[in-house]
Amino acid sequence: MVQFYFKRIIEKIKFNFVPVYDIQDNSIYGYKIIKDFTAVGFDDKEIMYQLAFEEDIFETLILKILEKSYQLAIEKGYGNKKLFFTIRLNYILDWGLFLERVHTIAHALKLSEEDLFFDIKGVKDWEKLYCEADNCNFNFKKIYKEDKNTLLNLNNINACNPDLLELKDIDAFLVIREFLNENIKFIFKRNNNPDLSIEELKKLGFDYYYVNNSSKMKIEEDSENN
Repeated sequence: MVQFYFKRIIEKIKFNFVPVYDIQDNSIYGYKIIKDFTAVGFDDKEIMYQLAFEEDIFETLILKILEKSYQLAIEKGYGNKKLFFTIRLNYILDWGLFLERVHTIAHALKLSEEDLFFDIKGVKDWEKLYCEADNCNFNFKKIYKEDKNTLLNLNNINACNPDLLELKDIDAFLVIREFLNENIKFIFKRNNNPDLSIEELKKLGFDYYYVNNSSKMKIEEDSENN
């Protein structure tokens, strides 16, 4: 019964592909893959993830979801863009094996690993993650995203050495950017501060931005004004 239920989740899950824009020319840099489980009765993803973990099926579930999202991205013509996906490693028991399987999926779908970004949550040992990733030769990109469970911490940022950094607070960004590796790029969710124009974000030093689908902000109009 449990296996059937999770099979239904894989069949019914929906994906929202949220464009991520290059702030220099407003071209589409890539897409954030937002998983939507409401069709199977899960508004809270964490409850479903915890249940899958307790049933010892989390890794299989996420890999199936990841593969399905990549296949759909390719069908939509996004296969040559950057693809952003969230992975919760706190539910994964063997990181090395999991990353190797992600590597296999990407290779089978002919996706460039340089285009795959992962917002990795639940990591307590970044050094172990690096070691496991190196062992499987999986060259994914890392995002450090500040949220309610991942608060701003310079030590953590420097430890994970992300390719992209997403912060909620503009003031915090202005303070810490001088202390970070110059190779780190910055992405901003415009919903957090819709009054800031694209030109203002560019002057502040942001590289990319996106707008949540539920927002009523009109990117096209904003673009025409800059």
